[in-house]
Amino acid sequence: MSYSIFDGTMVDMAWPELEKAIKEGSVVLLPTGVIEEHGPHMSIGVDAYLSYLVCKLTKYELERRNIKALIAPPCYWGINNVTGSFPGSFNVREETMKCLIHDILASLKRWGVTYVFNINWHDDYRHCRALIEAISEAGKAIGIKAYSIISGALAGRLGLEGDKSSVLTYESPFPVQSGARSGPKGLDIHAGSGETGTMVKYFPDEVDVGLARRLKATDLTHEDFRVWRKGWDDAMKITPLGYLGDPANFDAESGKQYVEGLCKILAGVIETFLKGNYSPENHVRKES
Repeated sequence: MSYSIFDGTMVDMAWPELEKAIKEGSVVLLPTGVIEEHGPHMSIGVDAYLSYLVCKLTKYELERRNIKALIAPPCYWGINNVTGSFPGSFNVREETMKCLIHDILASLKRWGVTYVFNINWHDDYRHCRALIEAISEAGKAIGIKAYSIISGALAGRLGLEGDKSSVLTYESPFPVQSGARSGPKGLDIHAGSGETGTMVKYFPDEVDVGLARRLKATDLTHEDFRVWRKGWDDAMKITPLGYLGDPANFDAESGKQYVEGLCKILAGVIETFLKGNYSPENHVRKES
């Protein structure tokens, strides 16, 4: 996997090549994330790298299903409410973020793109709400078919109500506990074993492996997690090193299996949607 988050995206294409792909009916995948602290052992670009990675692997999976796809330039400006007190966690205003999404979609519409699917790698509540609203509002205003693809668990946590026509949901490939991944030592949702393992597999230069192996698991309670979600100084007090999980327990192959499984699910959602067979019930896990 190339280090560059532009490799394999439309950024590395000449305009006639891009124009041809659009005329041939290529859908567009829009990667979104943020620049945000990810513990003392990883760079602040993790979300940008992983949203790009998921889009690139989803593109490969779509093409195996005879669906042509393009990847838009990764968008890494967003809202960091939870980690906002840490250096490295850039935070933009909600209106700025919405205007940016609107203008990105307007450009794609002007070039003749019909379908845009947003794949986001950043679970901050305010970021996700603003992003979903931005895509819905801009899509309607511009007249482009733009959709947010999110897990059913996230949809439940966001309490999405009303018009869901711009949201596609899928079954998450990991267990969900109060909206968070669980690892062998408790909640593992930010710069823990999952993200660390995936980064080691695909972007090893961005991880200090020796330091990761020495970090202790946070092993937080659900009450700690509730306070952490308030963000800013509250989050910094709960996780002073900037991670929530067990980075030392990372496994690169598990990270690979997770990402590849996720990308097959995402491609399946897009495929069934384009064929007119999409139904949320087919993609969201039924909790017992």
